[in-house]
Amino acid sequence: MEKSTINLHMHTNCSLDGSESPAFLLDECEQKGITTVSITDHDTCAAYHQLETTKYTGKLITGIEADAMVGKETYDILCYGFDLDEVASWAKNQYGTVELRQQKIFTRLLEECEKIGIKVPNANTYNANTEYAHAALYRLLSETEQGTSFLQQYNINSVGDLYRAGTMKEDFPLYVDMHLVWPDIKEVKEIIHRNGGKIFVAHPYRYGESKVDTVLNNCLPYVDGIEICNDPENEDQVSYLYQYAKEHNLLMSAGSDYHGQSHKKHNTIYTEGLTPEMEEEITSWTKNYKSLIKK
Repeated sequence: MEKSTINLHMHTNCSLDGSESPAFLLDECEQKGITTVSITDHDTCAAYHQLETTKYTGKLITGIEADAMVGKETYDILCYGFDLDEVASWAKNQYGTVELRQQKIFTRLLEECEKIGIKVPNANTYNANTEYAHAALYRLLSETEQGTSFLQQYNINSVGDLYRAGTMKEDFPLYVDMHLVWPDIKEVKEIIHRNGGKIFVAHPYRYGESKVDTVLNNCLPYVDGIEICNDPENEDQVSYLYQYAKEHNLLMSAGSDYHGQSHKKHNTIYTEGLTPEMEEEITSWTKNYKSLIKK
């Protein structure tokens, strides 16, 4: 499979875990021949207000990766093609700043630790400007014998485990109902559809291979499509998601989930793993949207 000219999942430094500016990102896409793109920062459209000087000649459609709740499960929802002004304002009001949001989560996590008698030394050193709340808690727990024992007891081996296999589950001792900071998926769907866009469930395999069908079926009543290819899915996984989308008459998206060249993963600007047929499926709906870049 060749490298795709499409990348509809990329992050800039407007995301806490992104490292490069919107202008730099689009310059990279220009140099690599990527002709259809979307910047999908976490819960913000801020990057789109920083592109006055870009020389990118391809198609740029609006995007955001919005955290949303389906019941008590949190899912990443990719939104595309919407009118920018109202959605950008909604996202700013709904999610607030990254710093305030992460501080609220971290405070709740500390409260849950206190309830079950887990001490978290040096919690006052947490900086919500530079670190996700769950990453900070995982780091701090890993620094103590009690915290390490707790993580091992529940087979928590990474920040991702702590978040998705841990605090999102009601039977986990540190469960946090993420309605604390995230909207319901129905609200996300309403605001995006009202502004002419579409919503997709992002990277279904990120939740665990055994949970893919649950994720897809939970989101099916609400989404217009699914992201069929997101690094690091393999050929069989991409094929499965492609067939699922076809069988359920869903649109398809794909991207590398780029976060920056210096990141250990998600550091390639290319989307890899698409067949020509898959790329055509994606191109078919992106053609309906005008580029934000005026030529």
